[in-house]
Amino acid sequence: MERYMFYLLILRLIKRPSFYISLAIGAILAIAYFWTEEMPLKEHLELTGGISFTPYTKWMGIGGISDYPALYMFLLPILATLPFSDLYSRDRSTGYIRFLIIRGKQKQYFFSLFLINFLAGMLTAVFPLLLNIYLSFMSLPNIKPDRAINNEMPLDSDNTFLPDLYYTHPFVHMLLYVILIGIFSGMFASIALGFGMFIKKSFVVLITPFASLYVINMVLSTLGHQEMISTSFLQQQATDGVSLASLVLHLFIGFMLSFSLYILGVKKNVIR
Repeated sequence: MERYMFYLLILRLIKRPSFYISLAIGAILAIAYFWTEEMPLKEHLELTGGISFTPYTKWMGIGGISDYPALYMFLLPILATLPFSDLYSRDRSTGYIRFLIIRGKQKQYFFSLFLINFLAGMLTAVFPLLLNIYLSFMSLPNIKPDRAINNEMPLDSDNTFLPDLYYTHPFVHMLLYVILIGIFSGMFASIALGFGMFIKKSFVVLITPFASLYVINMVLSTLGHQEMISTSFLQQQATDGVSLASLVLHLFIGFMLSFSLYILGVKKNVIR
């Protein structure tokens, strides 16, 4: 019965226009970055022999001065919450939740909803990164970064996590950041779902993580703690520095908040 509810919610996910809108926005950013930042390197590669620029130094997740990675990070909470995070608020307004309670299926529904919402948030966030990685490897040479050749953009412990891994196993390091961004995005989606247990308007539910993150980033920037801004340290080359303690703290608070809101919401609105 739990599998049936899980598959039913997946079917509802793939039928939602908002899911494809989120994927489309991410795809546009990935392709636009590839077209404007990576395609023009073809002539340079012919002159240098393909050493200076590789997928590991130019993919969208590395950050840098381009507008598209910054815009991607700015929109990340929206991309994560748009597909599925407002489903409960909609189901409550349509009376679907009451129908599930009558049939005794609310336990399966809430367990599956939390899991699928988290996975949907991850998927829509990592999809543009994976698309850009694919395009990067199709056009740029698969050559490991070198500390001497790529010294114009060095990665060290001040601006990235596990810098030695970047130079020894750059693809693994790249995937590490894809996974990190996916986890944070799933967390954003979970927080929105938790707020959706108490907020009726879908629009407000979807923008809550985005607005909250914006306020937190503004406060951290004002206090001079830019290294604690998640949308900065989630870039492979963080211009404002990285902090492992901040990363762990963000995840701990974020998941505790989402779990607490969700559990309290279920008890308040469903369990009588």
